[in-house]
Amino acid sequence: MISIQTNYAAMVGEQNLATNNAFQTKTIAALTSGYRINNSGDDPAGLAVANQFRSNVAELTQGVINANYGVSTLQIIDGGLSNISSMLDRMKTLATESASSTFTGNRATVQAEFQTLQGEIDREADNIGLGANNTLNATNLQVYIGGGSSLANSQVAVNLSSAQVNSAALGVGGQINVNGALQGTAGVGNVNLNTGNLLLAGVSQAFAFTAVGPAGTSTVTATVAGGSAGITGSQVLASLNAQLNPYGVNASTDANGYLNFRSIYSPTAHPNFTVTAAAAVGGAGLAAAAATVSTSTGGTSTADALAAVTAINAAIQSLGSAQGAVGAGENDLNYAIGLANSQITNFSTAQAQIRDADIAKEAADLTKAQVMQQASVAAMAQANAAPQAVLKLLQ
Repeated sequence: MISIQTNYAAMVGEQNLATNNAFQTKTIAALTSGYRINNSGDDPAGLAVANQFRSNVAELTQGVINANYGVSTLQIIDGGLSNISSMLDRMKTLATESASSTFTGNRATVQAEFQTLQGEIDREADNIGLGANNTLNATNLQVYIGGGSSLANSQVAVNLSSAQVNSAALGVGGQINVNGALQGTAGVGNVNLNTGNLLLAGVSQAFAFTAVGPAGTSTVTATVAGGSAGITGSQVLASLNAQLNPYGVNASTDANGYLNFRSIYSPTAHPNFTVTAAAAVGGAGLAAAAATVSTSTGGTSTADALAAVTAINAAIQSLGSAQGAVGAGENDLNYAIGLANSQITNFSTAQAQIRDADIAKEAADLTKAQVMQQASVAAMAQANAAPQAVLKLLQ
């Protein structure tokens, strides 16, 4: 049937032209964006998988940064541990020197350096977060990297909870010295100075000594004041020793952290001395009020130094365990970084296989779309011209 009302051929050509236009538009979008999937309708299932891969890449990229932060932290800790190891070596040298009965020097000088090293160990241990006052890193460090099948499997643990390296934790705190024989003063000190707590806040206490040194008999009173905020146990000992060392007496702590006094000089050069602890002014002090204790110089002048050598040997072992944990943690994190970088590469490649456009294919499709569009336009022109043949019937 010949009709001028309905041009079926032109309608079919119009539909195909619209289809070819959409095909060409999609091809141009792929070529200009570089992606095969430019909206959800292009490949819904593929888009969901590609998005998961992209999320994994984002997680792992930040995870590598986290791991590098962890490595840097452990390297800082490692540097501090190396310094502490060097100080233990020096302390052992001093203890070995004083442990010889043929030592003819002044043990007060040796002890002064020994105490300085004890304080520096505490300071550096706090600096690296493994001390008594700063335990930031003395824990089970969890570094989240990602890429695992579960949250637990996506983390690297570096357990430093047993790696405190301050002098007390290593067993070379104030109770360890390289002086002569230990002079016990049980009943005078009854406060643990090694806890790291602030002491004598708003309080002062005096200790009166009658001591005999190379210069003869001396009487001296050492007063310790905590100020308004209080002072640490190390500061208490430093204050006492600054006042007492010139008179042949040294303050330290015993195994319980209690205040202890001893002779700096050898037993043959230093007879008995007496210490009286006055009542603390303003509150609770370091020792029982008005306690008087006489001490003798029994023992040998090398006993403390020999004990120090043993304690330092044990400290070196403990420090080695901490260094081992830190080194193993660095290695674990570096291995994890290598795996994460490999996963980033593979996830990115997998995402590209789904999301990225095949440029060669899209270029061929564009040529095809353009030819089909041109053919559709030409065919529509012919279809639109066909009804004009009806005019011949009317002539």
